[in-house]
Formats: sequence, C-alpha cells, structure tokens
Amino acid sequence: MSNQIPHRQSYAQERRVFDRLRSDCSDEAKDEYEKAIAKLLSTYNTTIHENRFIAGGAVEVFTYALLRSVGIDCHYGAQGRSGGILLPNDRKLSIKGTFTGGPSNVKLMNKLGGGHREWATATLFVVSGVGLVYGSPDTVAREYVKDVGDGTELRKAGLQELIDNPDNLFEAEIAQKPPTEMADFSKKASTAVARQILSDISAEHLTTNFGL
Repeated sequence: MSNQIPHRQSYAQERRVFDRLRSDCSDEAKDEYEKAIAKLLSTYNTTIHENRFIAGGAVEVFTYALLRSVGIDCHYGAQGRSGGILLPNDRKLSIKGTFTGGPSNVKLMNKLGGGHREWATATLFVVSGVGLVYGSPDTVAREYVKDVGDGTELRKAGLQELIDNPDNLFEAEIAQKPPTEMADFSKKASTAVARQILSDISAEHLTTNFGL
C-alpha cells in the first residue's frame, strides 16, 4: 500500500500476539469474553457518557484475560498513563471498542492542546457485530488517520479496510450497545460506585438519603 503511514518500527511482535490469539483461543474462553461484553453493555449503556470510560476499561481487562488464556505473556497497563496491554520488550497493545454496530470512526488517542500526535501503537479494535480487528500504523493508509483537534482518529473506512482483510480479523459475537432510549434503564457508573462505597463503610445516614 503506497500511501501507508511511514513507520519507524516493526510491529511483528504485536502481530504474533494477535495470530496466536486467533489460532489458540478456546471456544470456552471466547464464549465467556462475548458474554462479559454483552453483560457490561447491557448494565452500563455507553449512551451515558461517563459509562464509556468504565466500559472501555472493562473491555481492556476482558481482553487482557483473553490473551492470557492462550498463554500470552502480558500485563494490564492500568498503572501506565494511557492504559493498554503491556507486552515483553517494552511493546504495547491498545484496546479500542466501538459498540454501535459495525465499524465507525474510532478515537485512537486523545490530546490536550495543539500539535500533532502520531499513532504509533498497534491496536485491537473490539467491534460489535464483527469481532476483534488488528490494526497498526503499517497496515492503514495515511488518508484514514486524521487529526480531529482533540485527538487522532481512525476513520470508519480505514477500520472497514482492516476488517476486509481476513488476516486482521478474529470473528466473535460482540454485542451492540442498547439503543439510546434505553439509557434511563442503565446503571450510571458514578452512582454504582458511590452506592458500593457507602455500603462498604456502613454509611447509614448517607445511604438512607441516597435516593438513587
């Protein structure tokens, strides 16, 4: 692909991780992964903005566990500034979910202030109705990666191009988020956390007046 983004590093290790997941993942682990995401999205509807951060973090954890289930040496990067899954040799996999049904624009990274931030981390896209999709800067045409002011974005057409290459796809039944009109029936992350903390510390007066 002549108009791929220039890259200064090899992503061979990240590709091997994805290929091993595709070849060695058990049906049982895959089924649990699918069910975990479905339960997450039905409980914390990502139509509610704050739930997107909770869902994103939980999907990272589920994906970390899925990789570990096939014997991949990795660590969950919660202690890092941008999360993700840490691999040997100081390599990293970013996890990005899109749950509206099929491919869509995906924010690869956020930024504060001006300036360009180059996409440099191999990414597993968890796409509802599709599965897990591997992408890295050496697999995507430059025209599909855009600066959008507050970050860097992979356009829908770029994600679709990745999906269309079977080498990039691990098919799975990834659930779609509930429709927007169901948001009132969803848990709100901050409310659930607040309720749990009040219970943990036996806060009788606050719990009595919680009202949520």
